[in-house]
Amino acid sequence: MKKVAILLASLVAGSAMFAQSSEPSSSYKVSADFTYANDYVFRGIKQAGNSFQPSIEVTVDDFYVGFWTNQPITKHQNNELDIYAGYKQQITDNLQLDVIATYYWYPEAGDYETGKTYEAGVGATYNFHGISASVYGYYDFRLEATTLQASAGYSFPIEPLGTSLDFNVYLGTVSARDAAPDALATGQKEAYNYYGADLTLPYRLNDNAIVHAGLHYASNDGEPVWADDNKLWFTLGLTIGF
Repeated sequence: MKKVAILLASLVAGSAMFAQSSEPSSSYKVSADFTYANDYVFRGIKQAGNSFQPSIEVTVDDFYVGFWTNQPITKHQNNELDIYAGYKQQITDNLQLDVIATYYWYPEAGDYETGKTYEAGVGATYNFHGISASVYGYYDFRLEATTLQASAGYSFPIEPLGTSLDFNVYLGTVSARDAAPDALATGQKEAYNYYGADLTLPYRLNDNAIVHAGLHYASNDGEPVWADDNKLWFTLGLTIGF
């Protein structure tokens, strides 16, 4: 899944407000998210400008499957569609393991641009006194790329307003042996580090809907050379669950 950010509905699912709501009696859940972002940044690199990012996820017991897409409003920028599926296992009250597979499709990719990739990932999340820490590893089979990412987050309750302030920081590294598999010259190597932070303010409208606003920052160590070193952007969205 693209935004392990993973963002999606999980952007606010871990907030204090969700924790206060009662658990549904059914074994499955459906969440849909409709987000606008003035920039689309993935793993420290800007991919597109103003974009609409709708998504949907279905969870059945410990299994989940979802669809996420980035649709640029800005002309002459390619869209992206991600399909993912995974399994989460609660090992202890504090520790959760996660296995995920993602298919990335770029239907508007031009000649010699990467049109699709496949990625598998595994990770662990540990929660302790309101602090959530995660470590994930991913491998992209077409790019021959290994990604390692660590993150930590905390949700600050704002009880008078019935909301919370959710803060997250992350640090990652990417190493690819074939960064442009559809280019004329294959085998292009690429390696860089990235880091960033997310600040999200969710507000519950009712039992099934939450609006959220976010401020985000990301940077990389200057590789690849065409990538911006620093990026600041915002998001506005609506998450619906049932």
